[in-house]
Amino acid sequence: MKIISLVPSATEILCAIGLEDSIYGITHECIFPTTIKKKKIILSTKINFKELNNIEIDTLINKNGKNIDSIYILDIDEIKKIQPDYIITQDLCGACSITPKEINEIASNLKKKPQIITMSPKSIEDINQSIIDLSSKLGSPKKGIELVSQINTEIKDVLSYTKNTVDRPRVFCMDWMNPIFSAGHWITEMVHIAGGQTMETKNNASIKITFDELLNFAPNYIFIMPCGYDIERTTNEINLLLENPELNKIPAFNMGQVYIVNANEYFSKPSHRIVEGIKIMTKTINRQSFKYEPHPDAILNLQNYIHFESFAG
Repeated sequence: MKIISLVPSATEILCAIGLEDSIYGITHECIFPTTIKKKKIILSTKINFKELNNIEIDTLINKNGKNIDSIYILDIDEIKKIQPDYIITQDLCGACSITPKEINEIASNLKKKPQIITMSPKSIEDINQSIIDLSSKLGSPKKGIELVSQINTEIKDVLSYTKNTVDRPRVFCMDWMNPIFSAGHWITEMVHIAGGQTMETKNNASIKITFDELLNFAPNYIFIMPCGYDIERTTNEINLLLENPELNKIPAFNMGQVYIVNANEYFSKPSHRIVEGIKIMTKTINRQSFKYEPHPDAILNLQNYIHFESFAG
């Protein structure tokens, strides 16, 4: 069986259910587990997004609009060589990958027609179902059921600490720094499981908000998690946020409860690894009662970072 995964979250799931050896092609964004990096990159971009900041990326995405496919490079020759049995894509976010429509057009011209699997989870339940569906279609249903059972067990363990929380702190998850976006989809559920309450968004999707809306929400905790960013990249661009002189009007900033998290590993991707993101949030909100030690690359207190940078010069 030969699989091409054009979705980083799907790549993570495939490896978790024991199908890493069946993956013959990935995207440039597939980085976990580390052994996956030896696979052939089928999908990349014409633009090096790592050289652009939040503002520049937002401008580029808005400029391209419906023509976002034009920034991606799909190695069609390599796909023809591989002759995959399955190609996994997504249609949740137009800025994250090429569309299923283009994949179908390419697949229709192959001698061997691969099955196209489209994944578009918007909630934790959807993530679980996508794992079940994917593992079933690829002949490993038992592995998928086991992974979902593990996810649900770990979430249940967290809920045993938080489900009866009455005075829930207001938690804002910042999906983008400039402009400011409020994270939606499974992120809102993660906050609730962790013991917090979050800003309501239309259709539960990530939305752009004004600074006044953030002020009015008055969050007690802020998790800065630009989509696809790790902590290092976020800190490199943090001045795009810190240049606002009114940040201290927000309770979370005033009380030093603003955290940069590794979004790319534990929050942005709809895979089983969001469980670690839930634990990171839970530990932060329930520091005294919840026993969990985050990975060193998982979370950074913004106030401590600023103090260190000031001290280090």
